[in-house]
Order: sequence, then structure tokens, then C-alpha cells
Amino acid sequence: MYKLDEEINRINEKIYQMLSKSIENCRIAFSYYLSDSGYDEKIVIDDDEINALEREIESLCMQVMLKEKIYSADLRKVTGGLKMIQDIERISDHAFDIKWMSDDIKKLHDLDKISEIEELICIVNSMIKESMTSFVTMDETLAMNVISEDDNADKKYWQIVGLLAVLADKKEITSLNSIYQIHIDKFLERIGDEATNIAEWVIYMINGYHKDKVII
Repeated sequence: MYKLDEEINRINEKIYQMLSKSIENCRIAFSYYLSDSGYDEKIVIDDDEINALEREIESLCMQVMLKEKIYSADLRKVTGGLKMIQDIERISDHAFDIKWMSDDIKKLHDLDKISEIEELICIVNSMIKESMTSFVTMDETLAMNVISEDDNADKKYWQIVGLLAVLADKKEITSLNSIYQIHIDKFLERIGDEATNIAEWVIYMINGYHKDKVII
């Protein structure tokens, strides 16, 4: 049992490392989008480390399930971790997409900010950080807070879609810039969805419930 505890702790440490790197990638992408500086090819989102950690965690989880006799509480931690890393990997992918789309916006030399997108960034940034904290502390209440906050992210997403349509119609923003901004809006909304998924897997690790259904 002691060896199993060590193996699960190692998995959790790797998940934390992957989450931290994914959040750092988001910070880089968000800061780049919000900055007044122009296109900068030196700013890079490193997705390779995320992908390597995902493969390593998958291997560690499979080794535990194949070698050890696992009871329900520990099995939840391992299987929940396996599902969680898929969402963490997608968050990093969306950070990469936001940086890439920000490149296109900056190449237009149209650096006017959409304040509502800045507000959505604040919402989803808080969600991903709180989802990580809920994982580290196994805090069900905090995880539930992340899930409830997703409604605000969705409302803000649709508000931005409508706003961009109006701005484009009034020629207050170019149609090309509007398209790029809508993509960023969607990537941010998806990051909120992935943070919600992480919080849902934290709750599953704690009590076996996933979306109001008992799995283990």
C-alpha cells in the first residue's frame, strides 16, 4: 500500500506540473493578446512539454492499474487523473491558438482592444487557477465554484459574439479583425469549459460522482 501511495503521489505531482505549465502558457498568450506591442515571433507557446507530460502520466497511470490491486478511492484518483490530463492538454492547445490568432491581429496593425474580451480573459484565468487549487487541495466547494462560474463565461462569450457583429456592421472594426477576435472569444470559452471539466474530475476523485452520476 505504501508503494501505491508513492505511485499515486508521483502521478499527482506530474499532473500539477502539467497544470502549472498549461496555466503559464495561458499567461503568455493572454499577456501577448492584451499587450500594445506589435507582432513578436520570439514569443512562443511551448506545447511539447505538455504533450510529453501527458504521455508520461498516461504511462504511470496504466502501470499502476496493471500492477496494483486498487480499491475504489485510489482507483478514482488514477482514472480521474487520466481523464483530467486530456482537458489540461486542450487548455494548452487553446493558449497556442490564442497566441497564433493574436499574431494575425497584430499583423493588421489594429491594436484596439475589445474590453469584453479582456473581461472574459479575467473570468477564464480565474477558473483555470481555481481548478488547479481545487485539485491540489481536493476542495469540493472550490471545484463547485469553478463549475458555477462557467455560466458567466458562456454569457460573456455570447455577448462578445453579438458585440463583434455590431462593430463589424458599423465598420468600427474590420471584418478580418472581427473574425480573428471571434476565434479568440471561442478559444477562451473553451478554456472555461476545460477548467470546468477539471473541476468535475476533482469532484469525482473526492466522492465518485461525475456530473451527478456515481461512477465509482
